[in-house]
Amino acid sequence: MSEIYTVVIPHRGEKEELERTIENITETQENCVAIVAEEDREGNGTAPTRHAGVTKSKTETIITIDAHMRFRDGALDRMADFLAEDRKRIACMSCFSNPELSFDGGRYWGADLHEFGSEYAFEPKWAKRQGPGEIACLMGACYGFSRGFYESFGAPWRIGIGWGCDETLLSIPTRLCGGSIHVLPEECAHLMKRGQEVPYRQSRKEINAIWYTRNALIEYINPPGISKFRSFMRKKATTFRFKAPVAEARKMLEKAQTVDYAEYRAKWLIIPSESSAPVPIPEVKKREALPSVADFGIHCPHCGAVSDRHRITTKYPNGNRRRICAGCGRPFVTRFVV
Repeated sequence: MSEIYTVVIPHRGEKEELERTIENITETQENCVAIVAEEDREGNGTAPTRHAGVTKSKTETIITIDAHMRFRDGALDRMADFLAEDRKRIACMSCFSNPELSFDGGRYWGADLHEFGSEYAFEPKWAKRQGPGEIACLMGACYGFSRGFYESFGAPWRIGIGWGCDETLLSIPTRLCGGSIHVLPEECAHLMKRGQEVPYRQSRKEINAIWYTRNALIEYINPPGISKFRSFMRKKATTFRFKAPVAEARKMLEKAQTVDYAEYRAKWLIIPSESSAPVPIPEVKKREALPSVADFGIHCPHCGAVSDRHRITTKYPNGNRRRICAGCGRPFVTRFVV
């Protein structure tokens, strides 16, 4: 079998690395018949930019990747063949993510999915399990699927905004609609950018956009006890303003859904124990914020303080950081965006 496919590359202002990524694909893969490099010029975000690229694709099998990646010979071809065997499969590759863009060092195998994570509901974290097989959630910057299956439950990437949350937007509805999620032994390398290597900084608007998408996902899948999820998210960060596209997508998801949420929850979600269940964040008396810095600083989603003095308490493998606000003292996570 030789399944042809399209590669969609969402990007924002990428130049040299995008060119090198495209060159790598053309040199190492045989069955990629088109590459759609979709630039986000309006600041819409990852998910809608991926979706825009999908709508321009002419093949049934689609693989979306980041703009700074490398692949082993034939890796994308083998992923496409795997997806063609069952149109309800979606998949990612095992991923080496490092500043050297090399196939050395830490190797990641998709993600676990926490119903109530440390920062938000349905939070993905690099999987503890090592090796190929079925997983709870995509992760690793290279994702493949069937366009027809994707459209059958509402083409969920079209409802997102902001650069983030695209993995869960695709993974959870896939399971609820009877699909399966896999991490393959095929290898990819992803460039982890640091500090000044990142060509942009997250604005307050972009942080709010990510939180919008996280809330939209909850409304989209509409789990039993949805008020509990809404309450948990309100305690963590910005509120959600309901929009018509979310309702439209939910109707399509409901038509295609075949798996009961309780069954999905029991098999694929990490559920907090009673002792670690989410609790309200106590009100903290706001202290006078430290002076903000004109060109460098991180925005606190709680009080709005912009400072380079927020204390880091946890460093996650994916580059995210848990911090304590220097102004109000509340915890928050800054997402490492590449």
